[in-house]
Amino acid sequence: MIKTFFTAKGGNGRKVKKKVSGDVMNYLDVLKLTVLAGEIMIKSGAEIYRTEDVMDRIAKNYGARQVESFVTPTGIFCAIESIDGQVFTTVRRIESRGFNLTKIDKVNAFSRRLSKRHIPVEEGIRELTEIAQEKSEYPWWLKIFAAGTGALFSTGLIGGKGAEMAVSFLIAILVRAFIMAVPDFGLFPFFFDLAGGFISTLLVVAIAKIYPLMLGVTVVGSIMPFIPGMSITNSIRDAIAGDFLASQARGLEAFLRVLALAVSAAVVLALVV
Repeated sequence: MIKTFFTAKGGNGRKVKKKVSGDVMNYLDVLKLTVLAGEIMIKSGAEIYRTEDVMDRIAKNYGARQVESFVTPTGIFCAIESIDGQVFTTVRRIESRGFNLTKIDKVNAFSRRLSKRHIPVEEGIRELTEIAQEKSEYPWWLKIFAAGTGALFSTGLIGGKGAEMAVSFLIAILVRAFIMAVPDFGLFPFFFDLAGGFISTLLVVAIAKIYPLMLGVTVVGSIMPFIPGMSITNSIRDAIAGDFLASQARGLEAFLRVLALAVSAAVVLALVV
């Protein structure tokens, strides 16, 4: 839900409420469109500096004289100033985040098209709403296969042989399918990483009891698809761009998820091996 506040200074310098006119409503739509673009990018895993840049360009292309956007991984604060000095402010809470580079590319493409030709605000809102509502363009079986492939080659890179690579591939497929099939119940990714690391390590140990494997290499390879590589990368890029608050937040999130994998694997190895 967007909360919008519009105030202006009266003749005596006091802040007074002004009646919303057609022009004002247009700026409210511009603000809605700007924040919608930022929300899509943050939820899709975009960097903070990229999100703020896209929001600034969109608002200015629609005639905003000044744009002030402050974006964090959990919220967006945006204010735009119209040509006649009226200021409109909005706050949006970001409750869920993931990674979808296709959506980021589409919002970027929209902002680039907007700089070349005028797009009516209503049409822009409709286009971005459709982007926000899009489901993943990749089928479930391809995601599962990609997890297995990542585990297979990761195991090979750290010294695993054919048997270790095959076992990592199989376990990654099974665990990823299980995680995707289980409803999230509003749980944080931390708990799914904890479960994924626990199940993967337990399966590796069980197979190692039957067939000799390099245990450590196979365990690391099988849990590699759960490593939050994008969060780590974005944390570093935000730090380089000077967005230290977002960098620390994303870095802490990545650290906790890696810690969940390490703890779950360590518990299984300590109890079973």
